[in-house]
Amino acid sequence: GLDILKQCYIALKNAKLHKLNGYAYFHPQMEEETTRRLDLVRRLRSDFLANKLEVWFQPQVSVNELKVTGFEALLRWPQADGSYIPPSEFIPLAEYSGLIVDIGAWVLEESCRALRELSTLCGRTLRMAVNVSIPQFRNLEFPNQVERVLQQYNIAEGRLELEITESIVMDDPTMVIEILKRLRSRGVGIAIDDFGVGFSSLNYIQQLPVSKLKIDRTFVQQANTSSGAVLVETISRMGQQLGLETIVEGIETVEQLNYFRQLKIAEAQGYIFAKPMPLAALKEMLELGQCSLSLLSTTPK
Repeated sequence: GLDILKQCYIALKNAKLHKLNGYAYFHPQMEEETTRRLDLVRRLRSDFLANKLEVWFQPQVSVNELKVTGFEALLRWPQADGSYIPPSEFIPLAEYSGLIVDIGAWVLEESCRALRELSTLCGRTLRMAVNVSIPQFRNLEFPNQVERVLQQYNIAEGRLELEITESIVMDDPTMVIEILKRLRSRGVGIAIDDFGVGFSSLNYIQQLPVSKLKIDRTFVQQANTSSGAVLVETISRMGQQLGLETIVEGIETVEQLNYFRQLKIAEAQGYIFAKPMPLAALKEMLELGQCSLSLLSTTPK
């Protein structure tokens, strides 16, 4: 009886996820997937407590000068066999379980610590972009956490940038705007990540204390089509007219770089410059003099 009730509950949750169908039949694969997800959450919690998670960094580069201007912090989950579980798989689980609140606080601190080291290494002040999720915004301590880390690592104004998605804004616009205004008053930059991918609300874009728009890699891949080019150029013009900086991610070819340079996009990141890498590898690259030299090669790395 308990097994049947559990299976009914699993089917019910599946039906709610697919509201257009209105109903769902239980299938053993549903239970297998649920068990797998729960196992991943347990393993993620265990590995986080055991300090097995890693923060990698991908350089962000000025489009015109081709100099490193900052970095994006990216979470990685290594496995015993040397493989990595994709962030697209474990980040939603971390958010659903609430574990992302503690993990996010750790990523923020590690990123600011790394920023201080990288700025010292390059001899100039750089910028660090850190992704933030909905559960972190719902945590009342989040603004205090950011302010403490800024003070602890002596991060200057404009050198920490929080990347938020449009879904965060739409979750609770009033709360999000209030928190972002507080953080902006402390000199924290705010970037809208994956702009245009979700259900954009231009009304909220006007109200948000945003400093940057980030063009998603899907637009880069579609920029060679007529409809894709229209969307990219529209986002670019809108950012300029709103007085916002614009950065594009996913640049892989010289042709793509030249295209976005013509659109007067300020910054870019992508494999053509450098892949995400651990801090040690990044420091080694920068020590070779590539803080101020072009990272561009004739072929993608």
